[in-house]
Amino acid sequence: MESGRTIAIDLIPLGFARIQWTPFPGSPFLTNSSPSPAISAPYPMDAPPASPLYALVFVVGPEALLPASATAEQLELLQRSGIGSAAALRIFRTPGGWQGSLDELVADGLADASGHDPFLASPPASAQSEGAVGRRRLICDALVPHFEPRSDWIGVYLVEGDPREAGPTEPLAHPLRALAIRSIRCLDRFALREAENETCWFYPTEDGTYLGWENQRRVETLPGFLPERVLLEEPPTFERADLHVLWSLMADDLALTCVGFTLNGRRIDWPLRGSEPEPFATWTAFRVDSSAEASYGELANITVFQA
Repeated sequence: MESGRTIAIDLIPLGFARIQWTPFPGSPFLTNSSPSPAISAPYPMDAPPASPLYALVFVVGPEALLPASATAEQLELLQRSGIGSAAALRIFRTPGGWQGSLDELVADGLADASGHDPFLASPPASAQSEGAVGRRRLICDALVPHFEPRSDWIGVYLVEGDPREAGPTEPLAHPLRALAIRSIRCLDRFALREAENETCWFYPTEDGTYLGWENQRRVETLPGFLPERVLLEEPPTFERADLHVLWSLMADDLALTCVGFTLNGRRIDWPLRGSEPEPFATWTAFRVDSSAEASYGELANITVFQA
């Protein structure tokens, strides 16, 4: 399985940040268990213990799998059972004045299963670099886990621990990695269907022609966390009403799709441990026309396989 990717979804139109993550070997957390040498003194000479830090982590899955207390390893194992698949989605603007077709891009090998920008071979429209032009064309780069909010529950856990030092192969982007954990306690467990709802929009609303690429894949994730508030000096409070289920219309779907969760307006990220993409992907050419009765109009749809 591929590893070292993120599940937090990097949604350019929504302004969510990408969290770079490198998974670790499955070893237990390391602590310094060597006793300190005895010091003969009339008063304690040891430095006072460091104050603990706190973080919230989230586990999604069936009600029966969400315990009242757990170790970090148990939470990670439970989350692997809660999210098992996802859809990778990329959306590109077509270059101004482009008169080609999706069929031509596929026939020329430019729109392939990798999902790379099929217009990279096109010359930039200005003196800016090709890379900058490509970044402007890519307006959405997301990995959307397949959640089941009508049946799944969510567990909210308070993690308490001491800060760990990052090693050369150990970035500490996730609280279960950043802390030498003292305790993990469940603050709440409830059915996602009881949560408040919130909407967002993955697909562009600006008039124009676009190409979308989608690839289904099996995934394993770490428990969710808030990348903007990873470690806190005081124990955070949690109110059930502050957690919202995030929904979006995808392309011309009639029903909304659950694309994640927010807490107090901040998106919860689910770092990717590994993924196994399907050997094929689907390209779709579509047009957005705000003056039309249906603003989204599909022009072509082609499934391509890995070479």
